[in-house]
Parts: sequence; structure tokens; C-alpha cells
Amino acid sequence: MHIKPCVPEDIPFGAVVSLISRCRFVYLNDRLRPLGLSAGQLPILMLLAKEQNIMQDRLVRHYHLDKGTIARAAKKLEDNGYIRRITDPTNRRAVRLFLTDKGERITPLLKTINHEWEEQVCASLTGSERKTLNTLIRTVAENSHRSLQCEGDAPDACE
Repeated sequence: MHIKPCVPEDIPFGAVVSLISRCRFVYLNDRLRPLGLSAGQLPILMLLAKEQNIMQDRLVRHYHLDKGTIARAAKKLEDNGYIRRITDPTNRRAVRLFLTDKGERITPLLKTINHEWEEQVCASLTGSERKTLNTLIRTVAENSHRSLQCEGDAPDACE
């Protein structure tokens, strides 16, 4: 008996990446909802867990999202007590972000939830395959990021 794959081999690479991303969002939203969080807020919390006192504008550039999306996510996180948003005293239009005690306490659980997803989706891979996948996907991500930075530059600026 031949089992038909749920991801046909003829769909484009970008569609596969999109499918993985959507499945991850569903998984994360299911796990984060009881905490009053969503998958879209997770990257903000994870970046703040690595580095406090970052400008909200840095998130816009880092994740290639529009200012409104980041502002709404940050506002919800602030309303739920996970972060503090402080207007920069030297630039009234800039906002600095910090984890609150509540945000710091939830960080280990968020890392665990994310790790559990990674373990589930990579369960059938060997250690060597996981390393290869990680290397390849990071290379593709770097290339993708670089292509966004090169848009609008001179043709040879990113060679």
C-alpha cells in the first residue's frame, strides 16, 4: 500500500516554506493562547530575551514587518504585562522595549514550546540530517535576507 504524501513533490519550494510556517503558527497559537499570547508576538519576546532596551524600529527592520504590525504586537504585549514600552528621551518618536518580570518568567516556557515544535517536526530525521537541514535552511534564510537588502541597490552592490 502506497501512502500519498500530504505535501506533493511538485509544489514550489516557497509554497513548502509557507506551509511549514503556517503549521508552526497554528501549533504555537494553540500552545500560547492560554498565556494570552499569539505566535506573532513570540519573535518580539524571544529577541527581547536576548537583548533588552531595543528600539521598536529595530524589530521592523529585523523581521521585515511594517511599523503598524510591530506596534500592535508590542501594545498587546504591554497590555498583558509582558513588556514595557518607553519613549526614548532623546527622540520622542522612538520607543524602547524591555521585558517585564512577567516577560522574563515566561521566556523559558516559550523556548520549551518552540523546542517541542522543532522536535516534533524533525522527529524522523537523524542527528546528521538535522545538522544538514539547519545549515541549509540558515543559508537559504541568509540569501533571502540579503536579497531584501539588495532591492533597489545598484545591480553589482550585492555581488
